[in-house]
Amino acid sequence: MPSRRAVLGTLGVATASTFTGCSWLQSRDGSVDLTVFNQTDASFTVEIGFFEDGASEAAARAYSSPLDVEPDGEVTREAVVETGRYLVRYRAYEDHSRLTDEDHVHFIPSGDDTESLAFDIRETGELTRR
Repeated sequence: MPSRRAVLGTLGVATASTFTGCSWLQSRDGSVDLTVFNQTDASFTVEIGFFEDGASEAAARAYSSPLDVEPDGEVTREAVVETGRYLVRYRAYEDHSRLTDEDHVHFIPSGDDTESLAFDIRETGELTRR
C-alpha cells in the first residue's frame, strides 16, 4: 500500500497537469476569429488588415491577408490576432479584380471570451459587419 505522502504527491502532479492543459485550452480564448460570408453569386477576394493603436502603419499591422470567398460561401480564419482593440481595414474585389468596397471598422473586444469579427458580402459588393 502506497504511503499517504506518495498518494498526495501523485494527486498534486495530476492536478497540476490538469490545470496546465486547461491553461493551454484557454490560450485560444485570447484571440480573435475572422469570418467572411459571401451572400452573392460572384466570387470575391477580401483583403483584411488588423492594425493596433499607435506607431506607423507598418509597425501597427497585426494581421493582413487576402481571403478568397466563393459564391454563397464562407471563409474562417481562427486566432488571427490576440484579443485587443484594432482598426480593421478592408477592400472587397468582385471576381478577384473589380473593387466594390473599401472601408474600415473598429474592433473592440466584448470580454466574453468568444471574440470574433464577421462580415457579410452583400449583392452590391459591399461588406457589412455582422
